[in-house]
Amino acid sequence: MKQALSAWIAQEEERDRLTQEALADVDAGHVIDHQAVQAWADSLGTDKPLPVPR
Repeated sequence: MKQALSAWIAQEEERDRLTQEALADVDAGHVIDHQAVQAWADSLGTDKPLPVPR
């Protein structure tokens, strides 16, 4: 039980760290336009897929 709880706590701490990192990226303006991502996703599986948006 102790081991499972420790693993869960570690997982939650990592999730929180990644969330904080992502929020910092958004605050810094490091985002990709939704329409660019949608156009890229729509192009997958076609003869000419778009490059991954950056």
